[in-house]
Amino acid sequence: RKSLCGRGLYRTIATQIVGKHNRLPDAIPRFHRTKRQCQIAMRLGYNDIINQRLFPPIFILGLAGIALSLSMGQLPIAMGLIGLPVLFIMAIQSVRYPVALFFIIFTVNYYLLAATRYIQIDGISFLMDSLMALLFVLIIIHSALSKDIEWKHAINTFTIGMFIWLLYCLAEIANPTGLLEAWLLSRSLILNGFLISLIISLVITKNGQVRWIITLLSIFSLSAALKAFAQKYIGFDYGELQWLNNGGALTHIIGYGTRYFSFFTDAGNFGSNMGCASLLFALMAIYVSKIGQRIYYFSVAIICLIAMFMSGTRGAMIVPIGGLMLYTLMSKNLKACILGGLSLIFLYVFFAFTTIGQSNVMIRRMRTAFTPSEDASFNVRKENRQKLATYINTRPFGEGIGLSGVENQKISYRFTTSIPHDSFYVKIWVETGIVGAILFFGVYFISVFRAAWIVMFKVKDKELKGRLTALLCGIFGMLLSAYGNAFLGQFPTYIIVITGITLALKGEYFDKEISETNKLNANNDKIPDIIP
Repeated sequence: RKSLCGRGLYRTIATQIVGKHNRLPDAIPRFHRTKRQCQIAMRLGYNDIINQRLFPPIFILGLAGIALSLSMGQLPIAMGLIGLPVLFIMAIQSVRYPVALFFIIFTVNYYLLAATRYIQIDGISFLMDSLMALLFVLIIIHSALSKDIEWKHAINTFTIGMFIWLLYCLAEIANPTGLLEAWLLSRSLILNGFLISLIISLVITKNGQVRWIITLLSIFSLSAALKAFAQKYIGFDYGELQWLNNGGALTHIIGYGTRYFSFFTDAGNFGSNMGCASLLFALMAIYVSKIGQRIYYFSVAIICLIAMFMSGTRGAMIVPIGGLMLYTLMSKNLKACILGGLSLIFLYVFFAFTTIGQSNVMIRRMRTAFTPSEDASFNVRKENRQKLATYINTRPFGEGIGLSGVENQKISYRFTTSIPHDSFYVKIWVETGIVGAILFFGVYFISVFRAAWIVMFKVKDKELKGRLTALLCGIFGMLLSAYGNAFLGQFPTYIIVITGITLALKGEYFDKEISETNKLNANNDKIPDIIP
């Protein structure tokens, strides 16, 4: 056993047999099976249970139910019974491949809000929370059946930090100025950070899945940018006009012109995401080796950069600038540091000390971000924060979760809901106090810098390093931008940010997988094909 299985020859033979016949021969004893072969055996046994034990009675009961419903003239019930097998198959496949459900949720997260402008969908946050909870339950079931979920990967800087944040938010129920109703309506802020990071740590286990996430983000970002172009050159559709007429025009049809928002919640959310995408895919264009991919990513970066300017969101400027600052530190390359530093100096000088392009309304509005003291909007926000500071200084644990911003006046009208916070971080500070703010900021920024350290010193594969560096720099820029815009907790940004941080923290694991795959391929080339 030691000479054959230990040296890999017996495993090579077994792997060839499994790959050819999709089953384990009885001649291979259990102690000779590799982990992957044992997983295949359990999965085949699981399929036998489904096919041989569950399918016949379900099929017979379904036919009987359809026949009975039709005989009673209950067509809707019959149609429902016909659709049940499809739902049953989807449920089974979700248990077998929970990562597929994650990709579905990741896609729905990006486009769900767009659908609400045309279709009446109540409780979209509850829908997404339910999908995430369902996915976690499926992961537990899958782990019990297939034994291939490595729970040790769930323990990292971010999941531990978000679990502490969850405990702190639970303690906020006892806040004497808080309201349970407001707390319950803020469940996404309380729970999702921990739950999403936990799910991603468990189901995203392959470098190929990371590539798919980047590819999907490029498609999503490109579609969002093209939608903004359509708003500008074709016009708003009926759903967007209705949203503007219901109050959106106050902040999006302004003296400078129109702030385009694509299918996002608002222009601030859209602009920051486009800033993230422009930097992410510009860096991706540097690291990928294939010329076709370079052209594609560079094109997406340029289109998203233009879309960022179209949003008219001045705070979005910090996204590519802040991300570029982090990139100069992570690159560990003198040329990249010099190039990044010169780019930052050029951008600052261009916007702060020149009037080049001043005739362009987008450049003119973005330029005001570099002279904030001359901007009336900035001065109003500054005054509001000073008023909130005077009030919150006597409340180290905040006013209570869900009790800040004018959007929450329907829950409780009080001082903190009579003043717009205009910042995600100010929202956290007002609701959870200085204690909660330090905890929240600490978890996110410690996780980002821990992830940056892992990517810099633990990841050896060049393309993986570039992929995670680009993703982390874009996320870092959005975290900085959240100080000036209250978009971080909105769709689709929150899940994207958590995904990026969690993937970067798993960089060493993905790098190890690539290294082992390369070694296995090299060994397979040396071993002769002894089985016909």
